[in-house]
Amino acid sequence: MVTEFKKNHGQVCETWRLLGAVNRATYLQEAAPRLALLTGDANKAKRLFNHLLSAAPMLDEEHRMTGATGESNDLYVTGRGKTMVVGGESARAMAVLGQLLAALLTGNEVILHCPSQDEMCIEAAKILYESGISDDVLSVANDSQTVTLLYIDRLAQVAVSGNRKEVQAVSQELAKTDGMLTQVISVTDMDGLSEMLTPDYLYRFVTERVKTINTTAIGGNASLLELGT
Repeated sequence: MVTEFKKNHGQVCETWRLLGAVNRATYLQEAAPRLALLTGDANKAKRLFNHLLSAAPMLDEEHRMTGATGESNDLYVTGRGKTMVVGGESARAMAVLGQLLAALLTGNEVILHCPSQDEMCIEAAKILYESGISDDVLSVANDSQTVTLLYIDRLAQVAVSGNRKEVQAVSQELAKTDGMLTQVISVTDMDGLSEMLTPDYLYRFVTERVKTINTTAIGGNASLLELGT
């Protein structure tokens, strides 16, 4: 049963990653108005959430790269993997939920952890589940210690909201972990949320990949096949 659960969990998360940002955004757009009500300033939250979700088409773009004759090379971005969204004691709900939407929009599996706002996290997860997002893709882990969670296997990135001291504490703890390098995505401006408005913000949640196709082998320039004869 445990093996089957892990297998299904991986399949669900992979399906979410492959869905594409535009399709993922439809789920998140349904949830966004209700999530905004949890922040204390629904109008400001709606503007932030709409700003993030409007970037979905850009995340789905593929860019043709110059390559060897007889092949095509397309550059695209995809989710980095297991992502923890952490809210420090000083974090505000809007910052935490903005980071949560960004992590989901970019196709990642997300663990939400904000012990100081436990009820908000539970309600946010409920709203997202009701919009169609699987509990395999999103889970809440406020019953665990932050330090313990930072040592989760194959943790790709941590999106932390809070003051600089809280961000530094998370970064220092991650530096002690073994295995893959875990990226820190921080938001410390609780008033203006300026970090979320920068052009490269969403790209911090993704990694680049290149899709290469041998165009000659699938009916490209057939004359190239004669070069060796």
